[in-house]
Amino acid sequence: MIKTNIKDPERVRKRQEQICRGAMKVFRRKGFHATSMREIAAATGISLGNIYDYIEKKEDILFLVHNYILSRIYRQFEEGVKASDNPVEQLRSVMRGNLQLTIQLREEILFIYTETKSLEKRFLTEVLKKEAEFVARFETLIRQGVDRGVFRCDRPGLFANIIVYLLTIFPLRGWNILRTHTEEELIEEVTRLILAGLGV
Repeated sequence: MIKTNIKDPERVRKRQEQICRGAMKVFRRKGFHATSMREIAAATGISLGNIYDYIEKKEDILFLVHNYILSRIYRQFEEGVKASDNPVEQLRSVMRGNLQLTIQLREEILFIYTETKSLEKRFLTEVLKKEAEFVARFETLIRQGVDRGVFRCDRPGLFANIIVYLLTIFPLRGWNILRTHTEEELIEEVTRLILAGLGV
């Protein structure tokens, strides 16, 4: 979706990921709108002239950041599913892995929630499509558990949306929760609530 001047896809992928990581350092400190391309170039270690070989404008980087974070979360889901062929253990593994990742990426996730409104329409459409696909993966997992008799759920689509929302509890509410609870307690309690809601 982003026009580049480089023909090698692997080189583009690596450079765009490098740009993402560098840009996030500045975005976390200054915010998206107050950050200049010169500051992003300095943070990435790529010259200002060369950075435009991999993007057209700063708004492209905002989409790359969204895409990078969402891709990491989705990969974690796939790893969790591979951990077992039992839907209960798959969901338990997915919840733990994704909650641990959202704790690790809490500042980045809070940033993309705040700045989603700044995405260009074509990028916003793509991000929302990816989020819908993520919800659908949970829905599929729930339906598989229902079919095998280990979950009870009349509205798998709605429940899948609730799960995805709860995965953001630490970035959105961690500032308050950590006053009285540990990260491990949070992971255990959210996982317990989800499984209990599915009749486990």
